[in-house]
Amino acid sequence: MFNDPNFFTIRQLDLENKLILPTTKLYDQVSFQLNALYQDIRSVLIDAHYLVSATAKQLYEHPVATMTAWYEQAAYTGTALYAQAQAVVTPVYQHWQIQVTTGKEQTIQFLQAFWANPEQVTLATFEPVTRYVAAFTEQSERYWQLFIDSPEQFTVTALAPVTGYLSSLSQDAEAVLISSYYALADLFSLLMAQPSATVEALYHNTLSFLLDVYFDVISSLVMV
Repeated sequence: MFNDPNFFTIRQLDLENKLILPTTKLYDQVSFQLNALYQDIRSVLIDAHYLVSATAKQLYEHPVATMTAWYEQAAYTGTALYAQAQAVVTPVYQHWQIQVTTGKEQTIQFLQAFWANPEQVTLATFEPVTRYVAAFTEQSERYWQLFIDSPEQFTVTALAPVTGYLSSLSQDAEAVLISSYYALADLFSLLMAQPSATVEALYHNTLSFLLDVYFDVISSLVMV
């Protein structure tokens, strides 16, 4: 950036298009959305008030017919909900009940087999755990033997994933440090050669960059 020939070119900042207009558009959009939300809430409240008033008037003028209609509507709704529960909830409950019954039967069979032959059932139950422990023990023995035979090779093998990750991380960090070093060196050279012009250009370019970022962010929000 500091080696760019246009670095010292002081251009006029486009505050009108990069700052004022995006801010105005964002304010207009937020105001429009808030006004639309207010109108929606107002319409809902008016409709609710009208419905309550109409219902109260209907109940006052025709109490028996209104209560009968409400009862029929409640009965219809209850029947529909019951039918939906029968179609949706009941199969799930039946499946769960079958699983519970199956688990209960398996538990009873296990207890009966345990009381008949406790040693065999215990061995069969712990067989997967025993196999896992045996495999883990065998692998641990191999690692231990490798460590005894060649500690250096064991250490390199065990730390290979971590070493590879740190190597890649170190290369990336080294690249960032080198680029940052050269950028700072260029900036220091410019400050030594042209201090006033460099500070002014750095201030102007930083402000221009921030205006571009602000314009991009606000434009993305306004376009949503």
